[in-house]
Amino acid sequence: MAAQAWFSSGDVDVAPGTTAVLQLTVVNLSDTTDSFVLTPVGMPAAWTTLRPATLTLFGGAQEIVDIEVAPPMLASTAAGPTSLSVRIVPQNDPDNLSSAETMLIIGDSHDRRLNLLQPAMRGRRGSVYEMMLENRGNTQASCRLHVVDPTGRVEGQFDPPAAGVEPGASTLVRLKLRTDRLQWDRRPRTIPFRIDADQPGSPTASAPATFVQTPMVPERLVGRVVGAVVVVGLLAGAWFGLVKPEIRRVADDAVRNAAPPTTLQVPTSNATIDSVVVSSTVPSADEPTIVNVPLPLSVPQGQTGANQYTVPAGKKLRVTDIIVQNPQLDQGTLSISRNTNALFTYNLTNTFNDVAPPLVTPIELLAGEQLVVNVTCVGVGDQTATACSPRVLVSGVLVPA
Repeated sequence: MAAQAWFSSGDVDVAPGTTAVLQLTVVNLSDTTDSFVLTPVGMPAAWTTLRPATLTLFGGAQEIVDIEVAPPMLASTAAGPTSLSVRIVPQNDPDNLSSAETMLIIGDSHDRRLNLLQPAMRGRRGSVYEMMLENRGNTQASCRLHVVDPTGRVEGQFDPPAAGVEPGASTLVRLKLRTDRLQWDRRPRTIPFRIDADQPGSPTASAPATFVQTPMVPERLVGRVVGAVVVVGLLAGAWFGLVKPEIRRVADDAVRNAAPPTTLQVPTSNATIDSVVVSSTVPSADEPTIVNVPLPLSVPQGQTGANQYTVPAGKKLRVTDIIVQNPQLDQGTLSISRNTNALFTYNLTNTFNDVAPPLVTPIELLAGEQLVVNVTCVGVGDQTATACSPRVLVSGVLVPA
């Protein structure tokens, strides 16, 4: 053995974030001068500094080396005992090395941090805050969380209510905050409070937070309502003052400029027809005239009756619609003829509702020609009546011949 070394003290307590100075005595056991290289070994080697790290000793001489140990304040710095060795290598005989060893007791470190992801929130009655609880110490953290509000205006529930965090890890905690009352004033109420994460025997981690309680009636609601009322009033005024009178004026002009159709009363030879409305404007002789010709009949049972319409002189009748009605459900036959030429024949037994033959093109009757309706009454449908009473309504246009 070329050298011998020993520490001046036994076990050494050192806390993370602090520095402990150990003294190592090195003796040159040979008779010749030699240089020695000192190297720390073990887990604490990264935290250890030797002053000096190289010695040159005469034969039989000795020297004291200061060894500084500074464990960092990190979660990876494990608490508890750990061994520190110093290896001594002589330059003249590198294989003849020696070492000295001591025990370090690494203390506990407590570094809990509470970081709010939303330091300020808004709401009418409450809100949900999220926060990260970090453990930067070297021992497990087991913290309970509390809402601290000296005014007592807010309270909350944590999920989870207590959090256990391993060294170097973090966990998410949610706070459901509620206020003691609603805010009926028109301006928001700002409530500052604090969140504490405490554990017996370790410092308390705190984080400030703010809750802005918005009013139940928004500040701008009154202004918006007034603005809406004004807009509705302006629209109503524009409608009744400008738009509606203009629409009415345009409609009146259109009615005055339009040529309304005219309906004339047309007499028949042997039946009394209903009154027909005649327009206030009398058309000239050259203008077409819309006519509605009712041809009612009253034919006793077992007899035949007729009703006809004769086209006036100088006119032509273009028949556009023919409607056959059998309101009493009489029995017999009904025929519609042009003079003596039959156009349509109906079995009254099968005629219930209004029946209108399809007229693809109008039937044209010249001046003096007749549209004749013949009815043969076989049976009266209404037991209180004494005659068949079918009805034919002819519509068309009278035009100059």
